[in-house]
Amino acid sequence: MPRIKHIEIGVLMMIKIYDDGSSYAWTPSMGEKGIVIRMSKSTLTSLGWCAQQMWLQHNYPKEQGLVKHLVLGDDVHNGLEMFYDNLEKADIDELQRLAKSGADISKNLRKYIPNEEEIVNNRRDENKEFPFYDEDYYRNMEWLMAYETARFAIDKTPLPLANEVRLELKKEIEVPGYGSIPVQFVGIIDRVFEAEDGGLLLFELKTGKWSHYKLASMRKEMAYYKFLIENADPAYLKEKGIDRTVTHWGWRYSAADHWTIEEIKSVSERGMMKTMRDLIKMYLDNHFKPTTNDMACGYCDYIELCPKYAIPMGDA
Repeated sequence: MPRIKHIEIGVLMMIKIYDDGSSYAWTPSMGEKGIVIRMSKSTLTSLGWCAQQMWLQHNYPKEQGLVKHLVLGDDVHNGLEMFYDNLEKADIDELQRLAKSGADISKNLRKYIPNEEEIVNNRRDENKEFPFYDEDYYRNMEWLMAYETARFAIDKTPLPLANEVRLELKKEIEVPGYGSIPVQFVGIIDRVFEAEDGGLLLFELKTGKWSHYKLASMRKEMAYYKFLIENADPAYLKEKGIDRTVTHWGWRYSAADHWTIEEIKSVSERGMMKTMRDLIKMYLDNHFKPTTNDMACGYCDYIELCPKYAIPMGDA
């Protein structure tokens, strides 16, 4: 993991600068010192809800209290990652033979699900004091096993080519009116499978609720991961066994028992690149648009700092 340097400014403001010389809290004056904009899937998609809140979170960080759904989400993500690691000990050919004959192999797969002790031991320090939500955890894993059973019956290579792939790269992005802007991109791809055509299938796990309204944003997320693969160090991709063309992407909402696998969408890639350039422009102009959804503002922890609700000096 990259090291982080903190710079405190005044009482509230705390800017994080990563060891690679990038920051989510980037300002034009930082650019003069050689620091570059840092971008992730989360900051990129912030334009879909509130770019101003994203900027405030990185400039005025607050202690975020963990809640059940966040801890559970981490547990399910870690559980599936460990499941695939454990599954490498299984007789994959035999499991595939059984699945393709119509047998229910979910019972065979369950023994590779990590138990409570393994999950809690693998938690981040700040999560360790939370209880283990066994009913919710195993319900999510049961739904995931139903999906895995289906995959074993149809996929040529059911095990992922790569598990939890972290990608970091620096690339210059051409922004009309501003020139070529260096950006540090980071991201973690949950899973990379072999697609039916021999290319790469990028796959994301979600534990929230599924809605068709999320389709466009999910495609934009996956387009960002495809961008990372296409611009990563070829030697690193070869080492991970994923030096191939991305042809498909997909996602699994375990709690909603929903999954999607589809061919890549070039229109989503174009939309992602436009969003990327729009966000870079906000950094360069040092102006982040607040959401127009006033109802959402009522749940924001940064409303007292938001310029949208600033009181004009003459009215104070």
